[in-house]
Amino acid sequence: MGGGELRVGAEEPAGPLPGGRRVTPARQLAERFGDPAAMRSLYAPDVVWLISASLGVPRLEGVEAVAAFNMQVWTEHHRPDCTVTILDEAGDDHRSAVRFTYRAWSHFRGDWYENEYSLFVRADDAGIRHVAEAFDTAATIDFLAGRAAGSAWATVGGDAGDRVGALGR
Repeated sequence: MGGGELRVGAEEPAGPLPGGRRVTPARQLAERFGDPAAMRSLYAPDVVWLISASLGVPRLEGVEAVAAFNMQVWTEHHRPDCTVTILDEAGDDHRSAVRFTYRAWSHFRGDWYENEYSLFVRADDAGIRHVAEAFDTAATIDFLAGRAAGSAWATVGGDAGDRVGALGR
C-alpha cells in the first residue's frame, strides 16, 4: 500500500485509508511506537508479543509484561520521539501486517538508529492479542557494535562467511 511518514505525537490520520480501507491494528500499533501508554490501550489483557529469537528476548505474555517491555524500549533503549514510515500494510481488523522503517535515537550508541521492521498482528473485540515482531537483527547488532550495516558476515569467517557475504554480488 505505501504510506507516509508519521512522527509520534503528530495528529493521527482521520478516517479510512485511500480506497475506503480502515487502518489495521498492525498499523495502529506501529504508528504508536514511542508512546507506550497509547500502545497499551490497543492490547487485550492476554496479549502475547514475540520478537526475533536471535536477540534472546523471552516470549512476553499479558498486558503488564508487554507494556513493561514497551516502556523499557522507549526509556532505556530509544528516545520516544521516533519516526515510523509505513511501507506496506495488509489485512483486516482481525489479522494484519505492516512493514515500516523505524528511526529513533539510541541511548546505547548516542546516534540515530534506523531499520526496517514488520509486525504481524492478530486482534479481536478485546484488542490486540498477538504480535510477532520481525526485523534485521544483524543490522541492529552491527549498529550497536559500531560496524557498518552488513559487516557482521566478516565475523563469521572462513568459507561460510565469505560465501554468505558474497550473496547477490
